[in-house]
Amino acid sequence: MNNKKIGLIIFLVGLLVYSNSLFNSFLWDDEEQVVNNPYVHSLTNIPLLFLGSTFNSGGAGLSGLYYKPILSFSYLLSYVVFSSNAWGFHILQVIIHLTNATLVFLFVNKFLKRWTAFLLAIIFLVHPMNVEAVSYIAALQEPLFFFFGLLALNYIIQRPINLKNLTVTGLLLLMSLLSKESGILFVIIIPIAYLLRSRTRTNWQKILLSCGPSLLSTAIYLFLRLIVAKIGFGNTGPSPIMNASLTERLTTMPAIILFYIKGFFFPLNLAIAQHWVIRQINFRDFILPAILDLLFLCGLLLIGLFIKKRQPTHFRFYLFFLTWFLVGLGMHMQIIPLDMTVAERWFYFPIVGLLGILGLFFQEIKYSKQMENYLIIAVVIVISLLTTRSFIRNFNWKDGLTLYGHDIATSTNSFDLQNNLGVEQYRHGMTEQAAVHFEKSVQLAPHWWTNWNNLGVIYEQHQQYDLAAQSYQHAIDNGHYYLGYENLARLKIHHESTQSAETFIDSSLKVLPQNSKLWLFKAITSYLLGDKQAALMAAHNSYALNPSQESSYLYNQILQDQPLDLNGNAK
Repeated sequence: MNNKKIGLIIFLVGLLVYSNSLFNSFLWDDEEQVVNNPYVHSLTNIPLLFLGSTFNSGGAGLSGLYYKPILSFSYLLSYVVFSSNAWGFHILQVIIHLTNATLVFLFVNKFLKRWTAFLLAIIFLVHPMNVEAVSYIAALQEPLFFFFGLLALNYIIQRPINLKNLTVTGLLLLMSLLSKESGILFVIIIPIAYLLRSRTRTNWQKILLSCGPSLLSTAIYLFLRLIVAKIGFGNTGPSPIMNASLTERLTTMPAIILFYIKGFFFPLNLAIAQHWVIRQINFRDFILPAILDLLFLCGLLLIGLFIKKRQPTHFRFYLFFLTWFLVGLGMHMQIIPLDMTVAERWFYFPIVGLLGILGLFFQEIKYSKQMENYLIIAVVIVISLLTTRSFIRNFNWKDGLTLYGHDIATSTNSFDLQNNLGVEQYRHGMTEQAAVHFEKSVQLAPHWWTNWNNLGVIYEQHQQYDLAAQSYQHAIDNGHYYLGYENLARLKIHHESTQSAETFIDSSLKVLPQNSKLWLFKAITSYLLGDKQAALMAAHNSYALNPSQESSYLYNQILQDQPLDLNGNAK
């Protein structure tokens, strides 16, 4: 089969596997990165995407720990085309994944036989560990950085080292870095690929030149991130692994490695938002995983010796894929703490290295005709099982209530999973069940902000206003959470003096000057205190930031000196 036919098969298989994901809704971080994020709703905001992170902060710019403007730009383009229809975002993500599988085939085919490369690309395409990267809109960053990085790798690997090719490669690498910080993996791997791909005596001048795109793209990325957007690299947050000591993170490392190995071979108990830390050395959590990891590493080394003995010229290919796997896995070993202990989507890059090693191994075995038949049957069974598991997993991502209800059985002590399940239950009228999960989330992560805000909503609904105000204040103190400010402002308008409410709102607007809801509340308090001009200005600001019926109605009521329906306009 030619490349076009293989690409067509990859796309048809991929569409079959991920067809049911196209009907899934927005969930989790999709809401704050897309649905409620005004910065990705208009083309006029494109320059602003390079000045902050990815999350809607409710009036203080784009917030977050990371710098991914190409990710936000992709959301913006999708929103302009598809508006708030989730299926449009899913279509884009699936297409990028199918394209990545095709690029995997084209790249691996430079090292391995055609049929081997094709089968590896199919496994990459359908593997359940990749479902999270494809079905979760907020995880678009994974296939996106991989797309630009692998495009750069495919482009430069067989082209001469000249200014044009180096420039194109550098631009693609920069796009990868601006999609996700993990683009640094391709910055590292491209010079190694060029070195190990060489069939002749090493030309160090060309090797050094091949480092040019990596160095230049990294320099531009650092300039944009540190100087333009002023986003540093310090990781702070409520995740247990972020707050663990280096010793504790090192103690957790064997279990992390085992998680990915087990997930590759037995992708059964899949779950998002896994937060766990191994704080003490014991047999079950440290020694046993370390032994199993060591046995797996020994297996990889034996494969290398087998390949070197069977086909010495292919040993450098083995070294390349081994480096790919170890570098990709090493980035997620929590030496630099991340916002989760493990995540299936983080295996999107390392899986290619592991597949390459296994592909080289099976390719070098001498098969009899009967063994070939058995191998074909085994491959068909494996791909069928992986495809079925991925198709089923896509259904878990149907909506928030389905996903969180399913995954919490595996990730019980996940503070954000507990909170998110509570949110979905609250939206479905299951208030008492929601309260239990909010309280559990607060117990697990008392220094977070979202869970405190949501617990405050429960208290307020139960007319426990003092507890509600305390909870909203916790949300503000822990993370300047914009909903905490909005909810506490509304609570003060209804249950405290108007002067007290306005004082709080004025101080809140200094933190969130672009928050339309706070300007709406400012208009209400100013009008109630008799300052019509200040009220009109505040209502105008609210409408300018977010043209809504609520702000328009309020402005007209104030303009005509009409009484306000606080229940209708203070929500």
